[in-house]
Amino acid sequence: MIVAASILPLIFAACVHTDLPAQVVTSAPVGSAKLPIKVAILADPSLTIHEPAGFYDKLNPSLANTVRDALAADFETVEVVDDRVGAGDADLLAIPTADIPFEHKPQKLTIAFTKPRTGETIADLSSFGHFDVDAPVPDEHPVIDAALSLIPLEPFLALPYHERQDAEHFNAGIGPVLVAMANDIADQASKDQAIRSLSVHPQPATKSSH
Repeated sequence: MIVAASILPLIFAACVHTDLPAQVVTSAPVGSAKLPIKVAILADPSLTIHEPAGFYDKLNPSLANTVRDALAADFETVEVVDDRVGAGDADLLAIPTADIPFEHKPQKLTIAFTKPRTGETIADLSSFGHFDVDAPVPDEHPVIDAALSLIPLEPFLALPYHERQDAEHFNAGIGPVLVAMANDIADQASKDQAIRSLSVHPQPATKSSH
């Protein structure tokens, strides 16, 4: 009973609403040539996926930050904004969306590159990847697992804990895929002619001296 009492708070603390952890994107080499384009990334706070395992995973701000770091390899200025108004004087507003079925189907990341002032879509780029079922899960809980095996609880008591485990497994497997897809789209964007054309800014007229 003492062991059960000690793990109950941990079980109830296991919330089925989780946040996608921060991802690491390899930085561009120092001195790399970048397009003189300012890109704002929309971090839509409502971008959440609901997996069949029963948990909800909030993708932002992690996804927006991942896209920012990927685009920073090819674009001169890249920043994350909370809403469309925050794009300000950016040349492009990048809007990421994700189609992420659980494990067994291809994952899809799409980024719409639009003009902030008009909403006109300049490019709509996508990339596909596959969930890494063998990805190591950083947060294992051997003590709680052992306690639950010794003192089984009612399913409704243990359910949040098991859903938390599913969420941790999911985040471990989807994180590297999102990074790879973001890098792929960044590469596509850097070569897209419609996007590249924005780097040709008209120069201000100069007065001739006589």
